[in-house]
Amino acid sequence: MNKNDLSRTIYKVHGGIPFAEAKRIVDFIIETIKTRLVRGEKVLVSGFGCFRVVERKQRKGVDPQTGRPILIPGHRAVSFKPSRRLKSR
Repeated sequence: MNKNDLSRTIYKVHGGIPFAEAKRIVDFIIETIKTRLVRGEKVLVSGFGCFRVVERKQRKGVDPQTGRPILIPGHRAVSFKPSRRLKSR
């Protein structure tokens, strides 16, 4: 499922709004989630799961082309933990 599929679903379920408005709603929700994650906040969607930003430490790796050891720098990444409702199905 992608953003367009989500927009189409909102449009079908709430037939009183135009498809363009459904797309704006999906874009607004995604931008709000991204903004909160950039600030370092957790985003909890009840019944779905929790998004949060985690710090990945620097680690050793191997260059797949040369087989030589490399150092992979640390970085921030988004982590998702599904709700219990999703885990039990």
